[in-house]
Amino acid sequence: MNGTRTSESPLRPGDLEEAAARLSAEADRLRSELARAREAESALRADCDLDAADTGAKAITLNELRTRAESDEALLERTVAALDRLRGGSFGICTRCGRQGRERAMALPHAELCVLCAEAREAAGPDG
Repeated sequence: MNGTRTSESPLRPGDLEEAAARLSAEADRLRSELARAREAESALRADCDLDAADTGAKAITLNELRTRAESDEALLERTVAALDRLRGGSFGICTRCGRQGRERAMALPHAELCVLCAEAREAAGPDG
């Protein structure tokens, strides 16, 4: 970590309530999406394949369901982590450098990094 880290949030109490409501709603939505994806995958697997075209279409659909579910799971993890930071008093504080950023936290509540650190990570590539 490169900066001084403080445990005080840069957000006002109303901001914290708004962020908590948005994050909770997003977590609920993602959990519902994941449950629907599991049900759809289960139903698709139980369905009979009548010919090779059915098998191919099923494989493509299963792959799309898995890809969406993986994306939703990753976003759910970031959302739950943001709720934990909110409860712990570090919401809105970059987890890398310790900078406080109200605008980024309110625009993208599940973001862990400030704009500068996010840009640096992106510039460093997938392993950065």
